[in-house]
Amino acid sequence: MLASGRGLLSGGIIAMTFPLLVNAHAIAASSSAGLGDVSRIGLTTVEMLGAALFAFEIPVVAGYALLLVSFGVAALIHAHHHETPWWLALYAIVGAVLLYLTRRAMRERAIT
Repeated sequence: MLASGRGLLSGGIIAMTFPLLVNAHAIAASSSAGLGDVSRIGLTTVEMLGAALFAFEIPVVAGYALLLVSFGVAALIHAHHHETPWWLALYAIVGAVLLYLTRRAMRERAIT
């Protein structure tokens, strides 16, 4: 059940992030926000890699760390444009709860 929660969050993040690579409107919005192609592709890659790693049990910590970095950079970009990126905070909180539960389950299995 816990793995499906991580998988749903990861899949949702990947689905919402992928258009930044291919959708002309998303690319134009990123450009107007001041992101060049290299920055946009780099940020998108870090976020998608973090989400993919977060979906699996072993690399969950590395995936969450990459997600936090990408969320932090994205939040700074949004804040610079006077937007409130509340959804990024929500994703980070949900990710933290899932990370905690995953690590706890891994410790319990190691004990038994």
